[in-house]
Amino acid sequence: MIPYIFHLSLLLLLLLHLSPISCFNTKPSRTKPPPIITCKTNAEVRRAIDIYINLNDRILELGSQLSDTSTYLCQAITTNGTAVLVDVKRKETTSGRSKGRDESILQSFANRIEYHELEQFEQWKELIKQQQFDVLILDVGSTIGNDLFLSALTICNEFISYQQPRVVIVKSKVLSSLAKRIIHSQRLLDGTTELPSQLEQSTTPILIPCVGVNDYRQTIPIVVRKGDSVLEVGCHYGTSTELLHDAAVTNGKGFCCGVDIGIKIIQNAKNRSNMIFEVADAWSTLDLLKLKMNNCATDSSLGYDVVYADIGGLSGSNGLLESLALLDSLGNALQPRVIVIKSLCMKRLASQLIPISRVKVKEQS
Repeated sequence: MIPYIFHLSLLLLLLLHLSPISCFNTKPSRTKPPPIITCKTNAEVRRAIDIYINLNDRILELGSQLSDTSTYLCQAITTNGTAVLVDVKRKETTSGRSKGRDESILQSFANRIEYHELEQFEQWKELIKQQQFDVLILDVGSTIGNDLFLSALTICNEFISYQQPRVVIVKSKVLSSLAKRIIHSQRLLDGTTELPSQLEQSTTPILIPCVGVNDYRQTIPIVVRKGDSVLEVGCHYGTSTELLHDAAVTNGKGFCCGVDIGIKIIQNAKNRSNMIFEVADAWSTLDLLKLKMNNCATDSSLGYDVVYADIGGLSGSNGLLESLALLDSLGNALQPRVIVIKSLCMKRLASQLIPISRVKVKEQS
């Protein structure tokens, strides 16, 4: 028995030694994740280059089209830095994204450029394992073919997990929009940031991530207005739902419903209170809309004014993409003004995702 355990232990140690997890854990770690600077246009990317790029940086431009942005990047780093430009091979007859390519920059800046044309996009992962980079510049539309923020964040997170760069610069209209919509709960609670005064229901609502039940509940007086239709997804036993109800209901107007996927949880909530509690899945947005139609006679409008979400599995440090997908689903279907979500990974994203329009040059000196 002992020799068997000994050999099994050696095998486990060997697997850990050879695994990719062991490899990237040996790299130096940063105290906090690098900022992801979002840009809508090439002009904004050039502004980000001015602010964040150092002369001796080694930079990966992923989705390079050998355009004026590539030229500007090469000029910014001078001969002290290196620009690794990466693109996927394209056919001129099938892709309009080849328009504007200026291959002369490969000769003009030969002393500071490495250029790679990949057969398949996924090969970029092998490329970054072979060398270290200080900065990633990502053109989402050119790289993926569509401007998709979930795909963009997946690429950014994969790059960061291997490289720990100083900064990531992303050209993406949808990611820039997302960055502008996320408000860190602490900034809201301490008055650093305020909700827009003319905020209305929208498929792209304001997102407020919180950590801990205290932050979650302290946002209620700021977010909920009298007469609002409010939904809490993941209501548990209904304590927060009651606070939301008190904040929203006045003179026969206003509405709050708590939902949870657990049948016993909802039964316990109903035993504690006469409020509206129903069994429902957060992803079943049609059922969430029907709940309002069936329980709120004073408000015949579609959707909700405010949604609160406290869902197990999304409250921790993992589950970022699942949280974003759920928020996108709730936003499109329910069209609230604001969604407040209890989620550590979303709160971290609120600190990490920065639109270039909010960056001041003097802060980077």
